[in-house]
Amino acid sequence: MRCERNKDGSFNVWMTRDEYHELPRAADTFQREIAIRLMGDCGLRVAEVLDVKPVHISRKADGKHYDLEVVSGKDTTGEYAGGKHRETWLPRELEALVNRYCQQHNVDENEPLIDRGKRTVQYWVEQAAEVAAKETGDEDYLRISTHDLRRCWANHLLVEENVSPRIVMALGGWSSYDAIEPYLAAPTEENIIDCMTQVGL
Repeated sequence: MRCERNKDGSFNVWMTRDEYHELPRAADTFQREIAIRLMGDCGLRVAEVLDVKPVHISRKADGKHYDLEVVSGKDTTGEYAGGKHRETWLPRELEALVNRYCQQHNVDENEPLIDRGKRTVQYWVEQAAEVAAKETGDEDYLRISTHDLRRCWANHLLVEENVSPRIVMALGGWSSYDAIEPYLAAPTEENIIDCMTQVGL
C-alpha cells in the first residue's frame, strides 16, 4: 500500500486489489459490504452510493453481465441539472449479493439500497479499515477514505488491467482525460514485466 500526503495533511492511499478486498471482507453486514463494493468495484462516489436502487440494475444485451445506472453523478461542467447520468459495470458477484440482500430484507425496487447518510457510509469504511488494520497489521488502512476506493478501482482498470481510458472515463463519469490522469499511478514491476513480455522485448 502506498500513501501520499496532500498539502492539507490528508492522504491519498493506493491499494492493490488484494489490499482492497480486505475492506469488504471486514464489513459486518451485507448492507455495509454492498456500500463499500459499490465504490471499490463500480467506481461510485460516496454520494452516488446513496441513490442506488434495485431498479437501477439491468442485464446487459449478452444476458450474462449487468449495468448499474448512476442517476445523479457528479457534474463538473455545470451542464446537467441534478447531476450527470451514466451507466457503469456491475460485477455479477455483486449483483448476486444485492439480489440476496433485497430478498432477505424485502427491499422494494424503488427503495435505496443504502438508506443512510453520507457520513454513515464514510464511518462504515473507517470501521472496516480498522478491522483490516488489526487483521493485517498494516496501519496504512487507517488512512483510507471513501474516495480511495474509487481511486483503487480506477487505478486497477487503467494500470493493472490496461482498460482503455475512454472506457474508464465513461464508467466513472469523467468528462476529460485530464480528470482521470491523477488516478494513474506508476505501474507496478509486475505490470511492466507483463507488458514488455507481451510485446516481445
